[in-house]
Amino acid sequence: MQDSIYTIPVSEAFEKDCECPICELKSRFENDTVQYYVGPSLMEPDNRIETNKTGFCGRHFSLMYNTQANRLGIGLVLDTYMQEQIKNIEKASKSKRISTKNAFLKNILKKDNTSAEEKTDALVSYLERHEKECCICKKLDYTMDRYIDIILGLFFTENSFKERFVSGKGFCLPHLKILLSKAANNYGEAKYSEFAEAVIKMQIVNLDRIEKEVDWFTKKFDYRNQDVPWGNSRDALMRGINKMTGAEIRE
Repeated sequence: MQDSIYTIPVSEAFEKDCECPICELKSRFENDTVQYYVGPSLMEPDNRIETNKTGFCGRHFSLMYNTQANRLGIGLVLDTYMQEQIKNIEKASKSKRISTKNAFLKNILKKDNTSAEEKTDALVSYLERHEKECCICKKLDYTMDRYIDIILGLFFTENSFKERFVSGKGFCLPHLKILLSKAANNYGEAKYSEFAEAVIKMQIVNLDRIEKEVDWFTKKFDYRNQDVPWGNSRDALMRGINKMTGAEIRE
């Protein structure tokens, strides 16, 4: 498979010793994108149009703020974003909601010919739509989807990558689900079976490994084991939580 802007990061992530290389890819891209949005890009006209319209989710606004970089830029973006949303909220709040006092409308609603959105207040509908929007989430979702495609493609076309893949530590459960689902949708039965057998076998081995490390972590609190080496269990809680949920936990 030809190198691309997606292939190189994937290869680098699978060379790293970690519990989930896809989490590594996600974390790296998310951090890079946060840095991009707190940088000079905040003042670029095209980006300001996007940030005014879409804004950021709570998580990504928090990550941007917590960088403690370019707080003036973040403030300017937040200011014009709020101005835009005040206009949108005022506009939506003036829209008429569907009234069921009208007998004709009542009959339509009873027949369920009207969508759920049309039955709700226009402002609530707008807020629900806007709540799902985020400049960073949009880029992150698109890029992660490309990464998954690249991972599956490399698995079937590059023997060296496949060897690294099957000898790795597996994935967090959310990313395991995404891999299997994407493989099922993109490949025929034979290739899917090959992939699923390899990844599930590897996953079970590594879940068993980390469970034993968590178990030893708990046993280290027994005074009888205080002089016994920790082995790999000192950070087993963080790695175990990451394995089961995909959560990124750092000390």
